[in-house]
Amino acid sequence: MSKTGSTSIETTFDASRPILERHGIDYLDMGQNHSRLMTVVATNKVEPLKGDVVRILGIERRDTNYDAATVIGAVRDRLANPRAPTVVISGQGLFRYSREKCLALRDFVGPHFDEIRVVAYLRDPTSWASSRAQELMKRGITQTQLARELDKRPEDAQLLPHYRASVEAYCEAFGRDHVDLRLFDRKAFVKGDLLADFCAAIGADPGLAEALQGSFSNRGAPTEALLLLQAHYDIVEDRLRAAEGAPPRAAAPSLEALTQAAERYRHPSSSFPIRQAIRNIRGTRWSLPKPMLDTIWRHSMDDIEWLRRHLGQPELFAAAYPPAEAPAPAWSPETLEDLARALDEALGDVMVPENRRTRLPAPLRGAQKYWHRVKRLFRRKGRRQS
Repeated sequence: MSKTGSTSIETTFDASRPILERHGIDYLDMGQNHSRLMTVVATNKVEPLKGDVVRILGIERRDTNYDAATVIGAVRDRLANPRAPTVVISGQGLFRYSREKCLALRDFVGPHFDEIRVVAYLRDPTSWASSRAQELMKRGITQTQLARELDKRPEDAQLLPHYRASVEAYCEAFGRDHVDLRLFDRKAFVKGDLLADFCAAIGADPGLAEALQGSFSNRGAPTEALLLLQAHYDIVEDRLRAAEGAPPRAAAPSLEALTQAAERYRHPSSSFPIRQAIRNIRGTRWSLPKPMLDTIWRHSMDDIEWLRRHLGQPELFAAAYPPAEAPAPAWSPETLEDLARALDEALGDVMVPENRRTRLPAPLRGAQKYWHRVKRLFRRKGRRQS
């Protein structure tokens, strides 16, 4: 599942293919992450691909006009010619597959291998939800929206892990004996190390991890950086609403209004310069508020009890509850707003407007692009004069 070090495993294996092949492991060289690629395989439908796989397959980034059969054929040919006895395919997007997708995946890879093993890392619901919330908030979704989802639509809330649906689908498709469920917990890792643990899971020597080109990605941001980013999203949303002549942000918007605003005005490209500027800020450790974590635990309890029976671990995740109170940020909301505005004015909106999902009319997008070019020109002239 996501937020279990999957990106770190993938970036390390992607950078270490020659070493891995010498140790009998072939990490599929069709991109760093294979989630979307294997979804094309499992559904026979086009997915917008990105990363190295588009160069390898000769298609355009995020293109949706290619022939799915071409991609499926390329993957099939690659699996028919492995470069080592063990082939590894990885993608956290595969965790939420339905039973039908799991069966399709099994039928596709089955003819190429003597044994198939599914490795899945599971993380306790409270720490997973806080990490997942941080990822979503970096993309422009608000904490208020996430809280409303838990209240109004718990069955598909983005902060609930939904363990059972995913695990059962794989167990039914591949067989329980072929599904290796491992805890994302340093105390449970082989040698106390995630990479060593994953090497052990795929039948390799855990000591191999020391020779790999380790890359630890997606490190968490402190509370201050995350709230500063959210404050900047508010500034961008206000600016885009004014440009459209849309009503200003409401004081207590509905879940529907929050969702529509996230899709329309809070695209991650608008905050890219801010994210780069604040990525190394030090501050308070981030966590969701305790009332939200209590709600997440309550809604996850049936799945947790099922997992405890399934794994024969009656105390599974017991140490994760009750959660601690989230520490308050060092800066007030007013300070965060002022800092976000100062950064916005200093850095400018340097993203290409046409690449955003702002839905501004074309003349406005052109004028906006021209304005930012003029603003940068005057800024450079001012620096030269000073």
